Amino acid sequence: MRNILTVSGLLFSLIGFGQAAYVQPSPTGKADSVSLFINIAAAPDGEMNSGLNARLDAHPDEDIYIWTWQPAGPVAGNGDWENSNEAMKMTKVSDKLYMIKFLPTSFYGVDATTFFTNGISCLAKMDNGKAYGDDFPGEAKTKDLNITIIPKLCDQLYCPFPELARNSDFFSITYDNDLETDPAMQDVNGADCYLVIYGGKNNNTMQPYVEPADVFNHPELKLKPLTGNPDAYRITILPEVLFEQAIQNGTITELSRIKYYVVKQGLVYPTPPPFQTYIFENCN
Repeated sequence: MRNILTVSGLLFSLIGFGQAAYVQPSPTGKADSVSLFINIAAAPDGEMNSGLNARLDAHPDEDIYIWTWQPAGPVAGNGDWENSNEAMKMTKVSDKLYMIKFLPTSFYGVDATTFFTNGISCLAKMDNGKAYGDDFPGEAKTKDLNITIIPKLCDQLYCPFPELARNSDFFSITYDNDLETDPAMQDVNGADCYLVIYGGKNNNTMQPYVEPADVFNHPELKLKPLTGNPDAYRITILPEVLFEQAIQNGTITELSRIKYYVVKQGLVYPTPPPFQTYIFENCN
């Protein structure tokens, strides 16, 4: 899961509609059904032993099916290479553009984190994907297609990502100042924001990474404004590395959870505001 950093860095990229495969909506919410589009005209013949374009030119009314294996094989099954599962049949949208709609977690039988982390690998094929006839060399399929899934940010003040993580995984926190209700933190207007963070085994053993008044001297705790959304800020950390010294010297005996809040430059609360708590997955 350490490639989560790469995923979080792509959150505001756009899927190009000239690509051979893409999903809508994008960014994608964890509970969204998606429409997966394959533009066969953008997946030319001659790659990976594929030959679907030429066949469709000659047989435009042939049915097209999705064949997919990532983030997992579909729960309903792809069928056989020479006889696809009818549940995998795609709808023709326009010339050589096909679509299939599904709820990813149900379709693949995986959790949302696995779906966002791995994306979709698939291809389009005819019912019988094998080569046939001397006029059409190559199999009746596109090349292998890979789709990066861009997760939609949640609509809360603090959005952790991923929802399930170990303390050894890259972990992102997004803070949306537009949703702030604390008068002391409203209308940050581009001011520097920092993370006050504690770690430990339970609520009685939580220790600060640094004292709240000292966070402004630690650039590793500074959040970065999000491109295109100046009121939102994000920080990505590796928790076990952040608290490595505290773990080594015994200040923290076990890093099972963190609690945190965000402050703007120079703000030190006499009484801390409500903390956000995140409990790590125990995969032992």
